[in-house]
Amino acid sequence: MRAWLSFIVAMLIAIHIPYSEGKSDGNAVILVSDSDAFYYLIATSFSFEMGKVPVILFHNDIGKEMRFITEYGGSRLIFIGGDAKSDMPKDVFSGDAVNVSFEIADRYENPEYAVIVPYSNYSMAMISVPVACYLKAPLLIYSNNKDRIYEEIDKLGVKNVISSVPEVKGDVNLVGEEDVYNYISSIAGEIDYIAIANPDDVIPPDVSSTENMVLNAHITNLKIILLSIPFNLFGKDECIFKFHVGNGIKRIRVNVEVNETNSMPYYVFTSLYDKDGKLISYSPSPSYMDGKCFIDALSVNDSGNYTLKIRVFNGFEGGYFLQRGISMVNADVHASIRIDSLATPHLPLESISMLAPFLAASRNGMVLACKNEITGNDYASAASGMAGGAWNNVELHEYVNKKVMKNVEKLRRWASVTGARYVAIVGDTNMIPMYYYNGSYDDAFVGYGIPSDNPYYLNFTMATGRVMASDGINTSLLINRAIFYDKIAHGEWVKNFTFISGEGFGEMAAIFHQLPYSMEVRKEGFNVRMFGDFRNSREMLERFNAFDSNYIEYEGHGDWYWIFSNIYGFNYYGSQVDSAHVRHYSIPPNVIMTGACLMGRTDGIALNGSIALSFIDAGCNAFIGATRETGSEARLEIIEDELLKNNTSIGTALMISKRSCKMPTLAARVLYGDPAFNPVN
Repeated sequence: MRAWLSFIVAMLIAIHIPYSEGKSDGNAVILVSDSDAFYYLIATSFSFEMGKVPVILFHNDIGKEMRFITEYGGSRLIFIGGDAKSDMPKDVFSGDAVNVSFEIADRYENPEYAVIVPYSNYSMAMISVPVACYLKAPLLIYSNNKDRIYEEIDKLGVKNVISSVPEVKGDVNLVGEEDVYNYISSIAGEIDYIAIANPDDVIPPDVSSTENMVLNAHITNLKIILLSIPFNLFGKDECIFKFHVGNGIKRIRVNVEVNETNSMPYYVFTSLYDKDGKLISYSPSPSYMDGKCFIDALSVNDSGNYTLKIRVFNGFEGGYFLQRGISMVNADVHASIRIDSLATPHLPLESISMLAPFLAASRNGMVLACKNEITGNDYASAASGMAGGAWNNVELHEYVNKKVMKNVEKLRRWASVTGARYVAIVGDTNMIPMYYYNGSYDDAFVGYGIPSDNPYYLNFTMATGRVMASDGINTSLLINRAIFYDKIAHGEWVKNFTFISGEGFGEMAAIFHQLPYSMEVRKEGFNVRMFGDFRNSREMLERFNAFDSNYIEYEGHGDWYWIFSNIYGFNYYGSQVDSAHVRHYSIPPNVIMTGACLMGRTDGIALNGSIALSFIDAGCNAFIGATRETGSEARLEIIEDELLKNNTSIGTALMISKRSCKMPTLAARVLYGDPAFNPVN
């Protein structure tokens, strides 16, 4: 009996041990359900009370998250807002966000402060989270129940209440954004980092009705390519569908699939045109997956009969300068079209603003709420009669640029107040747009104008990076890989440096830059590997683990969905390192620097089709690429010198290089990743 009593007492004590005393249990990792943005805000403040531990989003399972957890050395999981199967020791806080905030607050030991934020005002709650982080205070969510809030405050025994809820008076009352930013500046000391986020990205599109249709066709074609000229010997390689899009605000999503298996994957190219024959969007299967394409486009009062063109290739094509090949197609083609009628053009590509407070607080910074999205309510009049977006409608560039400059002016003010050196743009190009400079070609496939993050650099005085991946989970992993880089940066890859050059006169970059600079890299203690003509195909790069490197530099040709194409090889399509394959890679948290066209483009395309974001999904920590065509000068050695010899962050290195760049490279080159990330040498 005495043994049982001792066991029960021990269990009761264990239940009430605060997490601040449980750190000896091992490395904890917090996993947060993506079902409510407030869960991540609560988890962020809890992480800092625990001494700052990783905070990662999950959906239904934690398969992708486990790679980071293993590399980090996690031994205990804390689930917030949901649960997932795991063999590791775990604690689960489930229920609605309000109750979870109270339950977690009970795990704090004698907190001196408590921070109260409104469930009805996500924007205020989001920017207030760093207050709780710096004070190591529980974050309490208020939802129209004063008595319960006051009971919780009394139970916690806090001495100071910081409230951003008008109905709840505290010792410090943060009435608006200005109060929050000023208070953070007063308690955090030197603010070195500003994260920009659009809180409206958590609001889903307002769908009033949906129309679905399925279109089918069969393609039979025999084609040969001689001296770069295609000859159709039998049939055609293309099918064309017409469908009607009504008036109003319409989101058009198209899935195309070729239902045939073959030793060679089917290459499919899908393009969508409006009633006037204007290209709206397009998708090659290398951007999505073998034999499949995906298009996501917006139409605003541009009703009429739209055209969907699908071209199919099955075979090989390649050759030295003059292409030759053969394609044999006998396949069924299926196109599934979904048209959502939206109440407003509000269309976030991904909801990632919730991640900004954890990134900002980890870098001793704060979050600016910037709501100047380019698909908001006023977009309906600006884009009326148009389909697509700013990338294929030059008329929208002035509208977009005004939105950007509103964000920049807000950034400029608080950068001058705080003296911050870094700015992270935590949002997609709908929610936090890029600025469009004049330039590029008059080619809708390339995209009009040059989208750029340059204005956020504040005349190249702030290191800037756009922190995003193809979705919220991958973006949260990117942030954690940067914040906890010191714990996961180990292995032979740390001392590897890979140079890759492309054909089509990309050899000049190898001769005049890569070969001489590789000597400099060797002096820094790196193992150098070089891949040029006939060695830069996907098969060769995978065989020799080219991506298992701390630094990867590529100079050659590129596009938004492929890199390292072997245009001299036997099979051009089968040799591309493309988004469809890269997103399934497992690469270290490295830096990829490219001197090529279009590889940093994310406007007007599905995010999971971007080659830059696919590399980030695969584990890369920083990707430098161009949103449009670039000039002949890459000047990557400036970035590399800063990283290898001056020990600067990736954002600072890119900022310094921009001071010596010319247009169009100056505008087109962007960074995807945390600008304060400093890769190990």
